[in-house]
Order: sequence, then C-alpha cells, then structure tokens
Amino acid sequence: MSIAAARNLPAKPVWEVYYGQASQVDLARLASSFNVIVIDADPSGTTPNFTATQIATLKSHGAKVLSYLNVGACETWRSYWQTVPTGFVSCGANQAAQLGRYSGFSEYWMNVGNADYQNLIVNYVAPRLAATGVDGFMLDNFEIVGHAADAAQGPCDSACKQGGLDLVAQLRNAFPNAPILLNAAPTSAISGMSGGVSFPMLVDGVFSEQVFLPSTDNSLLQVLQTWKSTEATLPRSAFFTGTLDYVSSCSDTTNAQNGWNASVNAGLSPSVSIQALNQVCWWSFLPTPS
Repeated sequence: MSIAAARNLPAKPVWEVYYGQASQVDLARLASSFNVIVIDADPSGTTPNFTATQIATLKSHGAKVLSYLNVGACETWRSYWQTVPTGFVSCGANQAAQLGRYSGFSEYWMNVGNADYQNLIVNYVAPRLAATGVDGFMLDNFEIVGHAADAAQGPCDSACKQGGLDLVAQLRNAFPNAPILLNAAPTSAISGMSGGVSFPMLVDGVFSEQVFLPSTDNSLLQVLQTWKSTEATLPRSAFFTGTLDYVSSCSDTTNAQNGWNASVNAGLSPSVSIQALNQVCWWSFLPTPS
C-alpha cells in the first residue's frame, strides 16, 4: 500500500482545534495563522458551525482542515443518534453497539466492531463531513481499542479492538486521499493489521490531550514517542505527532508557553487552548506556519 501525497500533514505543523462557530472567530486570521485546523464540520441543524464557503476560506492559505469525527463514542445530541436514512441504524437504535454511558458526557461508548455502527460512520457520517470540503478527519476516542474487555467504561473485547482497526481501514478505502488523525491512539494498534495492511500505514497522525499541562504525563509522552519512531520508518514525508494542552484562559500565557516549549523540546507539535475549545488563543509565541 502506498501513502498518497495528499494525506501528508505539514512537516512543521502549527495547529489549532476550534469547535466554535465560524461567526465567532476571525476566519482570515485563523487561516493564515495555522496550517492544520480541526473543526466540527457536522452539517446538521439550522446553524452548522461552518458552511462550505467558510471552510474554503480556512483552506485559502494552504491549511489542511480536518473535521472532528467521534468514532469511539456517539453523542446523544448528534442528529444521527436518532435520525438516519433508510439502510442505516442510528446510534440510539443500535443498542447492540452501545457499551455504556461515557461518564461526564452526553454520549455512549460504541462497539467499533459492530457492522451497523461501522456502516453508519463510514457510509453516512463521514461522507457528510467530506461533502463540506474538509480535507480529512480527526477520529476522537480512538482509545476504545485499547480498553480491556472488562473495563468499567467502554469495555472492548478482541472483536471490538480489531473492529476499530477495520473501521479506520474502511475509512481509508473510502477516502484514500484524506488525512486521518487519531486522538489517544494506544500503542497496541501499532502492531495491528486490517485487510493485510499494517495499521500504521492507514493513518497520518496521532495526538494526545493533557500531555504537559498541568504536569507532564510520561505515559502519554511515551505513547506519542513510540508512534513517532514507528512511523518514521514508513515511506512518507512526515507524520503528525501532536500534543493538545489546556490552560484556564487565553490570558494564561506563562503556563501556555511552558506547555508549548515542553512539547517542542520533546520533538512534538504543540497546541495550547482552553478546554472548551470554543475560543482561539492568539498566543504571542505562535510561530509562522511554513
């Protein structure tokens, strides 16, 4: 399997995660300040966060724009929790795939090996996102494939674990040129295969949250370093390995810079924001994208 050049994320990413409304941010500034931008492009509802035209504006300076896509869990407020076209099973109706409530959030862990759930994500949810003009996807809650079969939250047996790898492979087959970025990917996935293809060949980046702030999480750091060193052996120009850390407000510049510097010093690509991710912090230390 070859890796399409279109999948490559920038070798030196300056990246931002923003789940707010396009109307609440300076789009031109966002487009020129970052070369990887993660948004929630879900087109559902009367006022989606971004229109296709606004997404085109984000891409106008060459940024790669990825949409949030929750694969490990399904939010009860998404339209497809209840309403889907004929031929699909909604998350809410697919009780066989529900693995229990995600504590603290309005969502349920989902069995990523369930065929109906895979069909929903790959053939309905992802195509709707792609139709908005985004370049690719950020797959959230991918840590599900690292959960134990008897985990208190989101138990995932061997069929579920393999199903998660297969779901990504299905997305790759459906969107061969789309960058796929994983949040919280466990190192166990590195040795995985799907359809005879090594799993690391299917994805284009990984990141973890709260790696350096409020303090360094050495276990997460080791996971990212393992992914980075593995992917460095593959025939590609670059692999995105990032950290997303949080501060209390956009005025907390000292902590933000400390977290940023720690990530850079570890050879990773930092992003620092507030945890709600509904505001862009225009840090004075942001480098110019290259």
